[in-house]
Amino acid sequence: MAGFIDKFAGYCRGSRELAWLISVNVGIFILVWLITLIGHAFGLEGNFTREWLSVPADVSTAFTRLWTVATYMVTQYDFIHLLFNMLWLYWFGLILPEWFEKGSLMKIYIIGGVIGAVAYIFVNTLLPSISPYGATLCGASASVLAVMTVAGICSGDHEMYLFLFGAVKAKWVCLVCILLTFIGLGGGLGAAQAAHLGGVVYGIFYGITRRYSCEKEIKLLNDILPAISRLVHNAPAAKRDGQAVADAFNERMADTTRLDALLDKIRLSGYASLTIGERNELNALSRRIDKSKEK
Repeated sequence: MAGFIDKFAGYCRGSRELAWLISVNVGIFILVWLITLIGHAFGLEGNFTREWLSVPADVSTAFTRLWTVATYMVTQYDFIHLLFNMLWLYWFGLILPEWFEKGSLMKIYIIGGVIGAVAYIFVNTLLPSISPYGATLCGASASVLAVMTVAGICSGDHEMYLFLFGAVKAKWVCLVCILLTFIGLGGGLGAAQAAHLGGVVYGIFYGITRRYSCEKEIKLLNDILPAISRLVHNAPAAKRDGQAVADAFNERMADTTRLDALLDKIRLSGYASLTIGERNELNALSRRIDKSKEK
């Protein structure tokens, strides 16, 4: 399985998270279809697996099947539903910003799905008549909408090439896809739209906070880089005798070399690419060079 994911990730620009999510959704669709087919051969009727994999509309039943909050977001029973969800997940999963840390796609997908399930149960609790008795929720729509919304906010100017339309900015594609979902293309009407709305709201919250945070980091970086650069290149050489002079010089060169390496990483991959240890090291180098300048 790991070998297949590695190969599939090559078609997902190296994103193993995206490869895993699509593979799990497609794999469960095929597995459920086979189980249902075998069940029908033994006299079982309908999608008898649905009640064990989908989120129940009734809150008391939902509490006895808590695992469905996880299983519903990777379970589809309709091929068109699966197709659109996976296409949208693939398109927008590819354009999530490179400055997102590893694991962001999975986090957005899971939390968006959980919030969608909670919104679905909450609406059905407030308005019991909105869904028929025994209604359930399944599908990746809430999770995919969360991913789509984050990509639309953080990578809105990225151009996506669509058949017959040519280059279209991601934010407009995102908006159209959301509207299509809310007119019923995303699978289900009524209370299911509450789940869709939950995914979109979480995507808006996450996308805006991450974009704002990144803009603050970039502004801070633009403010401190020139100052650090001046400290590195203009700091006067310490006046020492004998071995003390050589030691100070070697220490300064080591600090400068390491600082240049960190600054190169920032220029190439952004400040967010630094680990916590590297950020602490950057601050320590800055303080050390500053003290050396004062001597």
